[in-house]
Amino acid sequence: MKGAYPVKYFLNPSINQPIEEIWDDIDAYTGEYFEDEPHLHKKIDFVVPLPPLKYKGKFLKGLFFSQACEYILKLYPELKKIFIPCAYTMWSNYSWSDSAEVYLTCYENKEREKYYKNKYPNKKDIIFVPLQDADFTNEYQVAPTFNTPKTIDVLCVSTCLPVKNLPLLASAIKEYEKKYNKPLKVTFVLGSSLIIKDENGKLSYPNLPDRQKKQMDEVIKILGYSKNIEYLPWVDYKNLTKYFTSAKCLVLASLIEGKNRSINEALTCNTPVVVFRDHNKWARGSHPIFFENSGEYVETFSAAALADTIHKVISNLDYYEPRKNYLKYNGRKNFINTLINHIPYYHCNVEDFEKNNFHQNIWIDLATQANYQLSYHDFLYGKNTAIQHVRGLEDIDKLVKFFMARFNR
Repeated sequence: MKGAYPVKYFLNPSINQPIEEIWDDIDAYTGEYFEDEPHLHKKIDFVVPLPPLKYKGKFLKGLFFSQACEYILKLYPELKKIFIPCAYTMWSNYSWSDSAEVYLTCYENKEREKYYKNKYPNKKDIIFVPLQDADFTNEYQVAPTFNTPKTIDVLCVSTCLPVKNLPLLASAIKEYEKKYNKPLKVTFVLGSSLIIKDENGKLSYPNLPDRQKKQMDEVIKILGYSKNIEYLPWVDYKNLTKYFTSAKCLVLASLIEGKNRSINEALTCNTPVVVFRDHNKWARGSHPIFFENSGEYVETFSAAALADTIHKVISNLDYYEPRKNYLKYNGRKNFINTLINHIPYYHCNVEDFEKNNFHQNIWIDLATQANYQLSYHDFLYGKNTAIQHVRGLEDIDKLVKFFMARFNR
């Protein structure tokens, strides 16, 4: 992670600058991992939505994506013989990688893309695809839990970084109580092992970085401790679906970040989302945060407007159809179809290629079975994660060598 963190955007949706300067500010910071950041190397992901395939004498390159694409290609330059590399970043910038062939850009914004490629003509041939790793959510694994009542009014799954604006959400919760004369039942999942919760429910966090301590201090000053406010320092990923399903809405209070994973996970658990309309507006242009009646946008950036929007959602739950809409546009089948749609190599080299139907292509399915003893559907949905998604340099090295040996490269 490098560059100039654009803190002036965290709490200000009305930046008085030309949009091109704002785009430059966004791109001046990246959420990627690099060779000279060894403390992050254990977190590097290597994800394969399509493996290399050889069937009846025909070879087809696979696809991998990583938030350390440039570093991986430096370690294994021969990977390009069997993979098309895709770079993503855990921010809304365009990747800094010079070696990737595809950038996962979070959103489709043709005006921004044109500006960027005019500014960096050496990158004019890179394929931009409006996806991020959050869009690779497994909609069958992350799904509503059985017979789970909606007992949480507001769920927030967020670290306590300043970019997340947790004190603003805390203020909205207090505003709600004053205006509607009843408390909200709220659960914060804070995602940090550095936060300690004692047997009385009180939090301590002496090892948090100072900027995160300040955020937590403000939240607790505003909300305090009560039976209606639950602070969870950490929840294992496999247990998160219970919280998403239990919630009447998920709230995200940030104005700028990457493509937020908890939004995808809430929607696929059939929980509507509440986000500011200004969320990532500079990066995404007119690209929506969610589709159809899957939640509500907060029209103005204020605690009062956020409280009113929360009230609208939790008072009209029958109106929203988040999972239905999520399955129309997102999930892994839609992820691979969108990705393949943007890459001409596959249009020319896949037998009986059809746009928006790659996940059901018979040649791909036969070839995946022949090479990996899995249907393509089972591969895509992680039936053998050891050859699809690994983390850390040691496991990446093993997987790269597995693929290279299998295809004699």
